[in-house]
Amino acid sequence: MELIGFIIFLVVSNFGALQIFRLTTYHKYFWASLPLLVGYAALVAWALFALEMHPFFMWQLLLAGAWLFVVGRKQGKMAEAMLQLAGDDANTVRFMAGSAAKTTAYYTASSIVYLGVFAVTYVWLYNI
Repeated sequence: MELIGFIIFLVVSNFGALQIFRLTTYHKYFWASLPLLVGYAALVAWALFALEMHPFFMWQLLLAGAWLFVVGRKQGKMAEAMLQLAGDDANTVRFMAGSAAKTTAYYTASSIVYLGVFAVTYVWLYNI
């Protein structure tokens, strides 16, 4: 039963994180939405701690990281397809390539921040 509870927790927490990532991957909203991502990561860590799912901490960290990696790869493939559709106009291709590179960088930064804050918050709560 505890495993089912964790799976539900994992799906819900990752769904929420991906909704916030929709904000943080927009180039002009990254810095403005970063506190929301940090707060959400801390909230997820607190919830995992408060629900006393201590054996699942590493599983949450690893599975969330894997999930974010898979979603990032999927977005990378979509960016490649957009570049293929951009046509032969050099300015359009350059703009699309730059935009895709920035989006990938912001997604990577968001993933690192989310996982890092989650881990640090959980370990801090566990040790106080």
